[in-house]
Amino acid sequence: MSQDQPDPELMITFCRQELPQLLVNDCGLTSDRAAAIGQDILNRAEAFASYDEPTRDVLIAPFIEEAAWHDPRNAALELRAAVTVVVRNSLLEEAHVDRAVKAEHIRLITTAAAGPLSHLLASRRRTPLDALPGPDPFRGLAQRYPRAWAALTALVEAIPAGGRHAYRLPEAPLPELPAGDALVDSKPSEENDQHLVLSAIEPRFDRYIVERLQLAVDGQPTTLFVPALSRLSRNSNNLCRIIEITLAYDSQILTTNTLIRPDDVWVRRGVPVRPDSYESLAGLKDIQGLSGSHRKLAETMLRQLGE
Repeated sequence: MSQDQPDPELMITFCRQELPQLLVNDCGLTSDRAAAIGQDILNRAEAFASYDEPTRDVLIAPFIEEAAWHDPRNAALELRAAVTVVVRNSLLEEAHVDRAVKAEHIRLITTAAAGPLSHLLASRRRTPLDALPGPDPFRGLAQRYPRAWAALTALVEAIPAGGRHAYRLPEAPLPELPAGDALVDSKPSEENDQHLVLSAIEPRFDRYIVERLQLAVDGQPTTLFVPALSRLSRNSNNLCRIIEITLAYDSQILTTNTLIRPDDVWVRRGVPVRPDSYESLAGLKDIQGLSGSHRKLAETMLRQLGE
C-alpha cells in the first residue's frame, strides 16, 4: 500500500495490540480489561467514522475547547477533538478514575491514536463499512435532543471567527429532568471535604447539576458554569441531554471560551484560553477576546463568585 493510501488496519492494530500492551505493561491493567478498552475505542472509532462530516463536526464541537491544548499540536484541531470523542471519552476514562491510567498515560495514548484514527476516517470516507462492529454511542442524538443539536451546530459555525452566532431553537416537547436512580451525588464528602471522583462517562447525572436545572424548570433561569463542556459529561448522550434541558428552560451555559444561550452562541475571538479544571474561574478572569453579552456575563459571574 502506498503512503498516500489510508490504512484502516493502523487503527485496528492500535486498538487490539499496541494499546492493550501499553495498558498491561505500563498501567498494570489485566489483559481482559485492556482488551475491553481497546475494543470500546475501536467501536467508537468505527461508529464516529460512519457519520458524514457535518455530523462529526457537531459531535466534536463540545470538545474543541479542550482539544486546542492537546498533542500532537501539528495535527488539525478537528482531528485532536475527534481523538477526544473516540479515545479520551471511552472506557479509558474509568481506568483513569481508578487511578490505574494516569494523566501522562492519557496524553501518550491520545497522541499515539491521532495518526491511526486519521487513517481510519479517511479510509471509511472512501469505503464505508456495511455494518458496524459494535454499538453506536452517537445514534439518535440529533433526534432525542434537537435543541442541543441546533446549539452545537451553531457553535460549529461560530468557532472559526468567534463572536456571536444567532440560531433558532426547534419546536420540541419539554424534556424531563433525570430523577431517582439516574442521579449520583458528587458533592464534597462531609468527612474529608474532598470531592468524590466520578467517571466522566458515568451514565447517571451529577445531582448538583440537576439541582441547578431544577431552578430553571421552576421558572428561575440559571447559568451553568463549567471550565469546558466536557466537565458536564464526556458521555455524549448525557452531555446533549443537559444542554437540551438548559436551553428548553431559558437558561444558559458559560465556559472558559463559549456561551450557549437559547437564541445565540458566543465564542471567544482570537486565541482561546486554556480551561483549568482545578482553578475553574481562572480562564474567565482573562476577558481578552470576549465581547458583548459574553463579556458582561463573565464579569457578572466573577463578581457573584467573589473573584
